[in-house]
Amino acid sequence: MAQTMRAAFVKAPFQVQVREVPLPQVRPGWILVRVEACGICGTDLHLARTEAKDWVPFGHEIAGVAVEVGPGVTTVHEGDHVVLESGTFCRYCDACRDGRVDLCNNGPNFWGNPTMGFAEYILAPEEATVPFEGLSFEQAALVEPLGVALDLLYTAELRPGNDVLVVGLGPIGLMAIALARRMGAGRIYGAHSRPGRRLETGLIMGADEVFCVREQAVSAYPYRKRRTAGVTHREHAVDRVLVTAPPHVIPEALEVLNYGGILAFIGIEYGPRAQITFDANAFHFNKAQLRASFASPALYFPTCLQMLRDGWLKTEALISHVFPLERLGEALQLLQEDRANALKVLIRPQLTEGGGR
Repeated sequence: MAQTMRAAFVKAPFQVQVREVPLPQVRPGWILVRVEACGICGTDLHLARTEAKDWVPFGHEIAGVAVEVGPGVTTVHEGDHVVLESGTFCRYCDACRDGRVDLCNNGPNFWGNPTMGFAEYILAPEEATVPFEGLSFEQAALVEPLGVALDLLYTAELRPGNDVLVVGLGPIGLMAIALARRMGAGRIYGAHSRPGRRLETGLIMGADEVFCVREQAVSAYPYRKRRTAGVTHREHAVDRVLVTAPPHVIPEALEVLNYGGILAFIGIEYGPRAQITFDANAFHFNKAQLRASFASPALYFPTCLQMLRDGWLKTEALISHVFPLERLGEALQLLQEDRANALKVLIRPQLTEGGGR
């Protein structure tokens, strides 16, 4: 095996370097993974846009092959196809011992590595390395964001027959539509900020109706249900709202929540727009709930792998572009500039420079 590899680094705004760097050396309890596919996440875009003040490695939606296993590793073997959890729990803190592993991020992870997912190889701890079978690497790279979408559905406590509004039709929102359909939702509505491919894909994923909020406000859309009870009358309402858009949309989305409904969100914003206000009395008298989903540590990988094998997601519709490592900068710009049509964009570090689609 060669002693060097290619790895990408980013610096704001949207500067990308692919460098030749030393191959990571395996140590006890860790595994050298050849990266076959790595998805671009919205947090990667934020890093490239403003956050990376100096050159940093990035990429965390990773699928690959275990090529070398360190001493003491028992659950992963050389040649295994693997996906990497982006965060793990420690097992020993009070939260873990009380059965709340979802509240612990103290387990070993790959975030401190000199290179990450946008590289030919990455070093990963055994605790974060999950073997899989029966999926392509491109499909498997969807597991980490699918876990985020599943956490959002769990947070919202979707019940069979609930009418659902999904606001924001990026990959997480589109996955949430597909999960809601399979989990027994009633009528599903998808709302996005721009017309284009993301709206169309919402229908493919299982939404009954989709609309562009520039043409039809979330609060004015004619949802089929009337609010069932409460002091504040509303002509049209939904039982669950799932927000994967920036949080400034939350106050308006609360207006269409049915009596006793739940709004769950994962949208992130920075600066003044991270602050929101809404009528607490209306919220109170509607018996509404506002819940934050934060899928860290990364959980539910076995469930999500099975969902992918069973065809819960139309992955061919969700993956819109695949690029080699050398075109990572182009891929980031595509996602930044064409948010209506670019969906899940994957990097394949083992592709040649002219490859991709």
